[in-house]
Amino acid sequence: MSLKALIKVAISLTMLTLVLTFVEPREVITTVGNIPLWCALAVIVGYLVGQALSAYKWMLIARSGKIEASFTGTLKAYFIGMFVNSFGLGIIGGDVTRGVLLADGKPVKTQAIASVVADRAHGLAVLAVLGTLATALYGSSSIDVRFVYLLVGIGLALIFGWFLGPKILLKFVHSENKLHDKAVQITEVFPKHPSRIVAITLLSLLFHLLQIGLHWLIGLGLGAELSWLFLLLAVPFINILSSLPISWNGLGVRETAYIFFFCNQSNLLSEEQAVAMGALWLLAVTASSAVGGMIAFLTKDFRLLRKQSVAT
Repeated sequence: MSLKALIKVAISLTMLTLVLTFVEPREVITTVGNIPLWCALAVIVGYLVGQALSAYKWMLIARSGKIEASFTGTLKAYFIGMFVNSFGLGIIGGDVTRGVLLADGKPVKTQAIASVVADRAHGLAVLAVLGTLATALYGSSSIDVRFVYLLVGIGLALIFGWFLGPKILLKFVHSENKLHDKAVQITEVFPKHPSRIVAITLLSLLFHLLQIGLHWLIGLGLGAELSWLFLLLAVPFINILSSLPISWNGLGVRETAYIFFFCNQSNLLSEEQAVAMGALWLLAVTASSAVGGMIAFLTKDFRLLRKQSVAT
């Protein structure tokens, strides 16, 4: 295991230990055990469907960069990348894995990896805008205004970066530079055509609404009917925090965020229920990532990754 992976695990264990000091472990176990099987299965299946939607969105972004990407190939690369990100068993990181597999040996590896960056940046921007709009529509009284400012800042930074970043890159990489053609190819990965932007934004919005709906479903499984209005406010913050590359699969960070928003800010859940929600979400993430591992085993794509990483 790499040093980076060890640091992530250490941070997750540290934060999870702090979280567990606020709960009764036996009560957490009982709460998890009382979650209906139908609820757990629905969350896992719903999470898988969401990842398929996200993979389709990534395919549209990749095609904007003139990468010949099929949905089957994109879906395979997406899930294998999830597996590598989750279990850290790959020689290269999960996001690079996605790009390498999407390139499939063609001379478009840089553009393919750039498409992963574009996919993540766009997803975060939509998530930030969604949370900001929910706050504006339903009022900010339910959440600390500083978090609203943070969301607005993230959203604006990503939107401006999407449209201005490529121009700035080309300004510094002049036409005489041997890397100019490669820079142009990278900028094309960030779609600018209105119809393509609308398409990927609608897909991203559907993906995030599905994830918010899964949180509502988990609430039902825990015996608590969570307010959709509050979920629209809170889940964007939680997902942004748990997506930061500082922990293993968001473990520890996510549970801390659940306690903060659902217990401290709203009193919608008990601390034990918040930790149980985190456990079920981790199960869904791990199950989806394991699908990528099975795909990699069946298709023998890890052999390709080893060759590509050596070549790199």
